[in-house]
Amino acid sequence: MKVTLIGTGGGIISENRTYPAYLINDNILIDCGEGTTQKLIKLGVINKIRVICISHLHNDHFLGIFSLLWYYWIRGRSEPIQIIGPPSTEHNIKKILELSHTPKDMGGFDIQFIELKEIYEIQELDVHPHIILKAVHVEHGFPAYAYSIMQNNSKMTYSGDTKPNQKFTLLAENSDLLICEATFPDKFEKIAHKYNHCTPSDAAEIAKKSNSKCLVLIHISPIFENLVSIMKKAAEERFGKKVLIGKDLMEINI
Repeated sequence: MKVTLIGTGGGIISENRTYPAYLINDNILIDCGEGTTQKLIKLGVINKIRVICISHLHNDHFLGIFSLLWYYWIRGRSEPIQIIGPPSTEHNIKKILELSHTPKDMGGFDIQFIELKEIYEIQELDVHPHIILKAVHVEHGFPAYAYSIMQNNSKMTYSGDTKPNQKFTLLAENSDLLICEATFPDKFEKIAHKYNHCTPSDAAEIAKKSNSKCLVLIHISPIFENLVSIMKKAAEERFGKKVLIGKDLMEINI
């Protein structure tokens, strides 16, 4: 399984970190922040995308989907695409397309919307015969989901945005790769949890409890970019295994 970190920033981006997006095997996209379309073109994989999973409907995680759909329409895409996300995903996407005066006859390919149930149980989704895709509702103040993907005994798990919670830890169990947000450094733990986010030590504790093999810290704010070495060290001390600071266009094979 190949995992490409398309964008590793959060609500604030920088020259080196764009909005969240993560690519699995060149055909499954998890989150689609602004700037994703250009990077998929640069990687030469834009026409391979078959499934888009949205973790939640904060602007940094899904607004890039509109430029991506416009690209597909204008370039004459014919293959269908699945869009998976929280309740209201279909309504919100269609509404913004309407507000942006998208021509009603624009298209040529089918979009299948799958909206996740607002429950705290792990849900398995049927997207590909050789891939097991699961999602679970996490704690971010409104409907938000984490995802795991398993293929040929390789497993990756992605947190989306969340504060520490047991269901996410269960979803991440025995992951070869755990991609987890670390929006705030440890010294801002109270603020992190108030706004439903994790610290590096939170991410490390989830990785440790879930018996994950490798932890990648993402959703890094430019406000704390000068602290990433401290954040990495804090996570390593808690986790005791391999920790990486995610960078845009980083590729990881598991």
